[in-house]
Amino acid sequence: MTYPILQPELGHLGAMNFYRAIDLYLSDMRRYGRINSDRSELSYRTRLNSHGEDIGNRDPRTTGRNDVKRTLSRWPHPNTHAILVSFYDWCMEEGIRKDNPARQVRKAKKRETHVYRMTADEVVSLIDACQTTRESRLIILGVCVGARSQELRGLRGEHFQRDDFIWISPDIAKGQRERWVPVLDEARAVVEDIRDSVGLDHYVLPARRPSNPPYNTSWREYSEKPSSPQAIWRTVQDVAKRAGIAAHIHPHLLRHAFGDHVAKHAGLRAAQALLGHSSVDTTASTYVDQPGLDEISISVHGFSYRGATGGYPPAEHPAIPLEATTGIEPV
Repeated sequence: MTYPILQPELGHLGAMNFYRAIDLYLSDMRRYGRINSDRSELSYRTRLNSHGEDIGNRDPRTTGRNDVKRTLSRWPHPNTHAILVSFYDWCMEEGIRKDNPARQVRKAKKRETHVYRMTADEVVSLIDACQTTRESRLIILGVCVGARSQELRGLRGEHFQRDDFIWISPDIAKGQRERWVPVLDEARAVVEDIRDSVGLDHYVLPARRPSNPPYNTSWREYSEKPSSPQAIWRTVQDVAKRAGIAAHIHPHLLRHAFGDHVAKHAGLRAAQALLGHSSVDTTASTYVDQPGLDEISISVHGFSYRGATGGYPPAEHPAIPLEATTGIEPV
């Protein structure tokens, strides 16, 4: 007696167009917990739709490495390649195809990112330049909590109810990695104001609309809706301009300021927990391993060429040890 070979859920289906496959893929990624926010889903869908346009919405069984290369030439960001790899891996898991054309294309070399590092004085000037309650909340929660842009937008009154801590809940945190951030002294006044004036279900940075168009000099806030990313971006730029910082300051640089200064003070493991990184290597390579501008400034404090003509005194903390380690020293 022969038994029929059971096929995977989708492998036995007839021809399907690429956009239908995208919908099925995103639905599964949501169910598996690989995609947890509407913003992430939009990013995936945008790149996959572009790939669908490049192949004329063909059946994903018929695509090849040249189709992948065509899309990557239009979308050279490394995330595009990773998304295509993930999509075609899913196609293999579901029995739609036997190979992954995205894995047959060499991954583009990662470009080094250049991030503006704010000094402690610049952070203070940014805090002092705030003129409204909304501006103070945004800047303080950025530089004293290290919240990402989507976390800033998602913070509600319920996140501030525990004494001396701010709760970054899984529903707003990247990768659903919950964390608790202690309230720094410079943030205490803002946090107390939020606890007194913001309802548990209301947003700390709510959406707002002008109440006197086209003049737009007064605003009405809608506490049940979060602020838009564009409004957050514009507010940070306005405060930075008022603070006299010529560089292009955007919301994520507030988190970088928190990481640069607080991480070195707190230590590597505590910094990982404060920043919500999944890997300690990310914390080390981004914030701890690289000296900040304040550290570099202190390292050359008092130096002059005229004073160095007689030779240099030995460094207080030499970068290269004078003796080899025995392997039993504490680290």
